[in-house]
Amino acid sequence: MDAYGHSREGLSASLRGGGWTVETASGSWEAVKKAKDGRFGLAIIDLDLPPAHGVAVSGWDLSRIFRAFHPAAAVILITAEWRPELKAEAERHSRMRLVEKPISPAELRSLVKALESERAEPDAPPDHR
Repeated sequence: MDAYGHSREGLSASLRGGGWTVETASGSWEAVKKAKDGRFGLAIIDLDLPPAHGVAVSGWDLSRIFRAFHPAAAVILITAEWRPELKAEAERHSRMRLVEKPISPAELRSLVKALESERAEPDAPPDHR
């Protein structure tokens, strides 16, 4: 989920070029609906989201909502405002990574492949931190 069309389309084209099936969302509420109704193994979420219908929904909020519907899925959080504490927060969660914009197509595909190869512990409870 990326609110900025050019970035969203670039990321999705990069993944489609690598053979993945991609769905995009242009806003937080659209992303929540797709997460609720769909089946996903990965979400890419921009931390720097504008308010949706006057309601501030952060990328962190959206990642928690996504994980509520898909607890074993991987999450890539992207941000233009890189800070070490953001990376540390992402690393506390299973199968979650934080990357700084811009991310190259090759770097994105490599990260997705790495996350696909990781396995969540089969008996671990959902990560709802």
